[in-house]
Amino acid sequence: MNTKLFVGLTFFSDNSFAKNIESFRSRFDSKYQTNPDLHLPIVAPFEIEVTEVKKLKQELVEELESFYFENTAHHVLGFSGLDVQEHKKNKILYLKPAIEEELSLCQESLVSICKSYITDRDKKIKDSKKTFLTMGRFNDPMELHASIELAQKEFQEFTALPYQSICLFSKNNGIWYREADLISFDRPTNAFLHSSNISI
Repeated sequence: MNTKLFVGLTFFSDNSFAKNIESFRSRFDSKYQTNPDLHLPIVAPFEIEVTEVKKLKQELVEELESFYFENTAHHVLGFSGLDVQEHKKNKILYLKPAIEEELSLCQESLVSICKSYITDRDKKIKDSKKTFLTMGRFNDPMELHASIELAQKEFQEFTALPYQSICLFSKNNGIWYREADLISFDRPTNAFLHSSNISI
């Protein structure tokens, strides 16, 4: 029996930027209710045998503990603006993350580990380099256009989101749950969270 998983970077949500994102997502992302946690996917959804989850979890924890050894403070993710990705079914409005080399290397390592647990060759992990933070999903072009204008008003100023954890999510009855925090990061001080204006 298989279970569906993905790995995501979660953020502390007690800052105005995170609250603005959550507010926007709750109004425009149809999948908000199935995964309300503010997160950036690092490893796209994949399926493995239920019996392998514990072993995978342990391997991911060990990898992250060595990767971020004594280095769990002052990690934030910046964003460079809004963009739209078009799919056959809908259009996705998203925030473009400015992924630094450290996180990119970590992502590659985690993807490689997760791939090694997939036994069904037809069920490959999607390219995680196109990772982004979904803001809304739209079928109607007019609704998308209106939401972009609204987002430009609501997000005139971008700041960074502070890392909270790298988390393994699992799907149960159509809802994504936090299976385990693989590594947790230190809560940042207010002085560390300075704003930086980025036009969109």
